[in-house]
Amino acid sequence: MTSTTIPSGSFRFPSARSAATVQLHRLRLAWREARPVVQVIFLLRFAAGAALGLTGSAAGAAGRPALLTAALGWLATTWAVYLLNGVADVVEDRANGKARPIARGELSRRSAVRLVGALSVAGLVFAAAVSVTQVLLTAVMLGVGWAYSLGPWPLKANLAGFVAAVTALGLLTYLAGWSAAGGGRLTGPVFFFGLMMSLWMGLGGSTKDLADAEGDRLAGRKTLPVLLGDRRARVVMAIAASSVGWTFTVLCAIRAIGVLPAAAVVLVGSAALSATVLTSSSRGARTAQRRPYRVFMVTQYCAHVVLFCCLGPASPL
Repeated sequence: MTSTTIPSGSFRFPSARSAATVQLHRLRLAWREARPVVQVIFLLRFAAGAALGLTGSAAGAAGRPALLTAALGWLATTWAVYLLNGVADVVEDRANGKARPIARGELSRRSAVRLVGALSVAGLVFAAAVSVTQVLLTAVMLGVGWAYSLGPWPLKANLAGFVAAVTALGLLTYLAGWSAAGGGRLTGPVFFFGLMMSLWMGLGGSTKDLADAEGDRLAGRKTLPVLLGDRRARVVMAIAASSVGWTFTVLCAIRAIGVLPAAAVVLVGSAALSATVLTSSSRGARTAQRRPYRVFMVTQYCAHVVLFCCLGPASPL
């Protein structure tokens, strides 16, 4: 048997610093995969539920540490949900030419699944430090996220499942914020704002499917553009968005619920979305087809900012 001499300095064990660098790089890719703009709006939804649930500035100040812990846990949870969705959407994402890390092969599915597990555990641990209710809400959120992306009949595969799952993800987030702020009585503004903005998610959010029809059809998903064709799907989207905007505003005005300015923002946003989705400005290249979805997202952000401005000192931000 001959021996092989390894030249001095030709082999080095990976240092702790290099291993940490690799892990940090994977975390950055996982964050990109989970769509930062979506993660931030989930945090705003959580903060809105907390702000509307606070009964006074004293209660708000006393609950700040628990609120921060709950918010970190919820961020880990929504990150896990959307990273899992990226793992499940590889076929569609590649067919639609999306530049997401998993679809491009920058982040392996195995690494992503491991991070999903770690983030899920972190979300539950943070929730356990707050309350049993927070743990239950977190567990249900993870369950809905799994049912949306995976399983024998993933909810994302059909229109009814998509609307139900996305609306549920929104409602759970507002309830989690309300619970983290101390719970108490579920007031009209908490329930109504959370419900209408969650419906805006479920109905207005379907506009993202306009640019993804090719990949969705390839993956067997029954979205509006796949079921109805592009032109009829656009009409249905405009009607759905307008119905949320008008219902939100009219009921706020009639019942004197204190979130009318935010409802007015959604009404204006629904009109802008309808105008965009029904005109040639959202046809053609993929960038143009995503304009209605961008209007949908901007409307969400503006509605929450206006809500926080109206609430003033009660806001946890």
